[in-house]
Order: sequence, then structure tokens, then C-alpha cells
Amino acid sequence: MRSKIAAIAAGAALALVLSGCSGSATPSESSDGPLEISFLTGSAEGTGSAFTMQTLVDDYGNDATLSMDYLGADMDQKIQLMASQDALPTFFQVGTPSQIVELYETGKIIDLEPVLEELGVLDKLNPLSVDIIKNLYGGHLVGLPLEVAIEGFWYNEQIFADNDIEIPETWDDLAAAAEKLQAAGIQPFATAGKAGWPVTRLISGYISRDVGPDALPAAAAGDAAFTDPEYVAGAQVISDFAAAGYFGEAPDALEYAPAEDQFLQGNAAIYYMGSWAISSFEDEERNQIGADNIGWFPVPNVDGGAGDSAQTPANVGLPMAVTAKTLTPQVKEFLKYLVENYGDVAMENLDLITGFATDKAPESELVAETLERVNSTTESIGWFESSQSSKGTTASQEGATALIGGSLTAEDFMAQVQAAQ
Repeated sequence: MRSKIAAIAAGAALALVLSGCSGSATPSESSDGPLEISFLTGSAEGTGSAFTMQTLVDDYGNDATLSMDYLGADMDQKIQLMASQDALPTFFQVGTPSQIVELYETGKIIDLEPVLEELGVLDKLNPLSVDIIKNLYGGHLVGLPLEVAIEGFWYNEQIFADNDIEIPETWDDLAAAAEKLQAAGIQPFATAGKAGWPVTRLISGYISRDVGPDALPAAAAGDAAFTDPEYVAGAQVISDFAAAGYFGEAPDALEYAPAEDQFLQGNAAIYYMGSWAISSFEDEERNQIGADNIGWFPVPNVDGGAGDSAQTPANVGLPMAVTAKTLTPQVKEFLKYLVENYGDVAMENLDLITGFATDKAPESELVAETLERVNSTTESIGWFESSQSSKGTTASQEGATALIGGSLTAEDFMAQVQAAQ
């Protein structure tokens, strides 16, 4: 039976899943001798990208060797330090969009599109993943999609059926469903308010459906303001949900794992999260409601809004950049092999959806359903912080915790976010 291990995506509780740091190794820049590869990974040892990369190097042969280092919660600082010392590894995962763009603009990493075209493997990347990366990282293919995750609302099908609730098509429908569940003594949503980002995901979901798919990039670029009334309205909706008790008691104190457990133990009916959560859904010790009892629906539309539910919040986890300095002919040959085989290794061993083509079938029904959704997605959108700097991200997530706890109004929350831009 395949291992059910999935690395968590970039915006998704990074500090919960990234292991501690250790010493790093710099690969040989020579094309002579055995291939030496170094990799800075966001996965814990033996999981996700760490497992897949080790398997690829082992299968590659040619006396290739791999040294791995592990990212921690201080990943931005670690990568920045290595870049300043001209000591970036051959391959490394990186999350903050502004940092990736800076590394590209300073010549530290490459645009992979012409390189993969030259190697004849560009078509091995899922078009959606290419679209996501270009949209998030300055219009260039500056990383490889070691994961692809789509986001939306997971729900307890039995609870919905028992309470005669249809899948919400609009935010008004979602609010009505929450009110009905609350009246029945069922907590509507499981939301990790203390983490902050699960709250901003809800806010951005509303804004993107109301103002339109370009709303958040426009605000981050200064073409609009987070304090504009239509943006504040998105924060107000979520603040109203919290005030109504739809997130339970003291949601600002709830961490990521306990929130997930609320849903998996049947104590909350709806859970907004990315598809990386499937690995938890398939943990039989944690999941008390059964994987076959979990459904999914997209972020609903807003009546009269400029967005559409076909526009799917999506990300590629921590994309893997390729260091320009170490891109030798040997590394290029391995890069070609990696692109051709990464998707197969990840799916066959981990049931992990990546941005690489694969003919391996998922073992999990939930993974198969999600893979079908990924392959049918034609337009992706980012999350609340996806176009923001590190300062903006911190202000957004800390403010979201205060918003859902009732100590910050929607207007003040958005003013805090705007001030950090």
C-alpha cells in the first residue's frame, strides 16, 4: 500500500510542517566527474519532495549523489543568506513570491521555460501549474511545480443530507446554510483563526468573487486599496460570520491541527482548505467521519459580483527554483530526467498531485477526484497574501486573527493591511 504522505503548500501552515535546519552543501560547478546535486527542501526527511528527489537521484544512476538540507520556519531568511553568500544549492524550494522575483531579477535563478523547451520537456508540465507560477512570480517560469493544490470548501455530506442543505452556489446560500446548521446545534465552520491565513483565505474568496479575479493583485500593486469599500465588505462578511458564532467559541485561539480535527471528528460541517489536506482526510486514526463522507464545492459566487466560481484559488506549494550558477550540462541532463519522471514517482509512491505529467493512476478516490478538478481548471487565482510582501503577509495574518476574535473591525483590519503594503 502506498504511503499517504503529502507536503503542505506554501501558504498552508508552513511552520507546522517544515523541519529544522541543518548544514548545507554546495554542489560541484564542474561538468567532470560524478554528478553532485544539492537540494533545499520544504518537506520533512523521507516525505514529499525529499522522498521524491532522493528516489529520482537513486534511480538516475551515473554515480549521482544528493545532499539535502531542510527548510524551517525561517525559510526566507535562510534563502536570503545563502543567496548573499553566493551559496544557493542546485535546486531549492522557495515560497514568498517577492523573494522569488528578486532572486530572478538579480540573476540567481533561471527562467525555466527556454531551458525546458531546449530539452524538449516543457510539455511535461501541467498548463495550470505553468499558469499559476507565471501569475504569481512576475510572468516567468521561475520554479518547478512539485505540488499543485486547489482550494475550496470540504463538507460533511451526511450532515448536509440530514439537514436538507444543498451545495451553496452563492455566498448568500453559504450564509443561509451556516444559519441553519447553527440552529440545529451544529458548528458550521472549522477555521484555524490563530494561524491567520485560513481566515484571509475566506476573505479573499469573497473579494475575488465580488470585485473580480484581479482584485487582490490590483490592491497589492496600488491600483486599488484594501481600504476601498468593496474590499472592506469582504472582511465584514467574515467578521459577521464570527460574531454569529459560525466558527465556534474563541476561534482566534484555534490552531491548524485542532481545527482540522473538528471537521474530521464531525464537530463542524464545513472546512475551507487546500487539497493538501487530503493526506489528513485519509488518516484513519484522525478521520472519524470517513473519507467517503467528505465532499467538496468551490468558493461560491457573490450575487452581482464580477468573479466566477470557475476561477479556482490554486497554488504550487513551494516551487523548486534552479540556481543559475550551478546549471551545468550535467545538471541539465538530470533536470530533463527529473521533469520526465517526477510526476510518476510522486503519484506512484505518495499519491501526490504535482504539476508534472503522469500516467500513474491515484490509489485514493479523493486524490482521483481532485486530480480531475485540477485537470479541468482553466483559470487560477491567488490567495489574499499571494501578491503581498513579507510585511504585508504578517499584517494580514495577525490582523485576521484579531478580526475573527472580535478585537479588530473590518475597517481597521483592512487599514492595517493597507498600511503594510
